[in-house]
Amino acid sequence: MSVKLVCSRVDEQGYGIVYYNDQAYKVSNLLEGEEAEVELFSQSGKVVSLIKKSPDRVKPVCGVYHLCGGCQLQHIRYEHQLDLKHDYVKNCFKEVNLDVPVLKPIGMNDPYHYRNKLQIVFSEKKKKIVAGFYEENTHKVVNAEDCDIQDQVGNEIIKTFKQLMAKHKIKPYLEAKDEGLIKHVLVKRSQVTKEVLVVIVTRDLVFPGRNNILKDLRQKHPEITSVVQNINPRRTSVVLGNEEKVIFGKGYIEDVLLGHRFQIGSKTFYQVNPKQTEVLYQKAIELLNLSKNDVVLDAYAGVGTIGISLAKQAKEVLCVEINPDSVKNAKKNAHINQINNIDFVCEDASKYITYMVNQKVKLDAIVVDPPRSGLEKAFVDALNQIKVKKLVYISCDPKTLSRDLKQLSYKYDIHPVQPVDMFSQTYHIENVVLLTAKKQVQ
Repeated sequence: MSVKLVCSRVDEQGYGIVYYNDQAYKVSNLLEGEEAEVELFSQSGKVVSLIKKSPDRVKPVCGVYHLCGGCQLQHIRYEHQLDLKHDYVKNCFKEVNLDVPVLKPIGMNDPYHYRNKLQIVFSEKKKKIVAGFYEENTHKVVNAEDCDIQDQVGNEIIKTFKQLMAKHKIKPYLEAKDEGLIKHVLVKRSQVTKEVLVVIVTRDLVFPGRNNILKDLRQKHPEITSVVQNINPRRTSVVLGNEEKVIFGKGYIEDVLLGHRFQIGSKTFYQVNPKQTEVLYQKAIELLNLSKNDVVLDAYAGVGTIGISLAKQAKEVLCVEINPDSVKNAKKNAHINQINNIDFVCEDASKYITYMVNQKVKLDAIVVDPPRSGLEKAFVDALNQIKVKKLVYISCDPKTLSRDLKQLSYKYDIHPVQPVDMFSQTYHIENVVLLTAKKQVQ
């Protein structure tokens, strides 16, 4: 059934919301105020034709935008994307009845080609190699010659690799049949050193024609400084396997963030938008306003990017991270940067801060950068008990941020929230906020 409807608003995931017979329907590619003929399903809808267009609508630059699930907002003028994200963050705080000022998001100078990591899945269609991304909510591969939010060097390397697979008769992996060799290719590129790491994910260790394809790849792309083969025999959606071997170069690249060098391997978590990461971290450093006598806890420390960036301003930085590989990389990064006033502990963050509360460890400041799920209840409880002057919370999910700040608002004054747009063309938004202990509860 298709009916003419007017879009009431755009939700936090970029869907237009329309109402029919008092029921709400989510419709992709529809903006507030637009009128369209919409085909309705049980809870969603599909635009059949646009009758009235919004002035905030633009033509997506990507040819497969409506198939690929990677971007959700490419049909929206970038300035309006920031407005929508601003409204979303504000609404998250309204939903928990927390009166907190939300500043306008810090946007990008160029909202395209910002990602330093490209991850491509391979398949086959009509006996031709397909390379691209999964269609939204499926395992069907959308063929994408170029991705407009990815680094252009990575795009070109993928094009070449696809051609070389055909030339050397290398078969892509077919998930439905559990056969073939090449599952994924990852390209990571440093914004500063310009080093390039290529990770080839194969179903088997045996890689016929590997030397020939590597020779041709390097000849066409001399900018490649390292190549790793990752072996993932599992029939799973998990991209990387446990086993890997370096087949060219060091097996990692180095990038520079706020004047510090960081090693990036195949499995290293590293922010995908380095320019905006510097904006985000610089804002966190500014809010913390550390002195040379301050002892700081960096919780959910990852590979040490935040902790190392803070070290020069503080007396001591204590970093806690649950992933042992990340802790190993963090220690290496501290050594590379000759940072001696930093310590890394491999432990669950909630358990560690609870231990600090029980031991009455003196801290002057805390910075947290938790996963999308936000802070665990035990961590929030510890923050409400620990004696600390200030806390900076970096968040990748406004809903869990507002939930956690509500629980912390009884002990801490919450300063204005600063959104930072790290992922243009998508609905994601990062936020950073300062909390200071109320005088009567310090």
